[in-house]
Amino acid sequence: MIGLTYRIGLWSTHFRCLPRNCRVAVLYFLAEEPIQDRQQQDCCLIVEVHIPDRVDDQWVQPAAENAIEEEFGKALTLWSANEDEALQYLRLDPGATRGLFDLRSGVPLVWHLLPIV
Repeated sequence: MIGLTYRIGLWSTHFRCLPRNCRVAVLYFLAEEPIQDRQQQDCCLIVEVHIPDRVDDQWVQPAAENAIEEEFGKALTLWSANEDEALQYLRLDPGATRGLFDLRSGVPLVWHLLPIV
């Protein structure tokens, strides 16, 4: 599976608690094209989806694309990325605009908008 990282233990404080023995897969996606933020500045969109390891992940990318379209009003293609690629961008701008919602019950989606300079 591309773009997969396992974490063991509890969700961070933003997420629901899971049993200690539950593994969580983190899938990362990058938007194919820039998207504008509220200040109309072009931004790179990074999406991260946290799924319990026993959940089939085949539905995640299409569901994430639909959710992002609803959130931003624009259809975007998301490309799978690995953790290193995603974190390379996120480390550049720790003050990026972020949002969080449940893609499905117990499956949070976190989006990050990083201005392109």
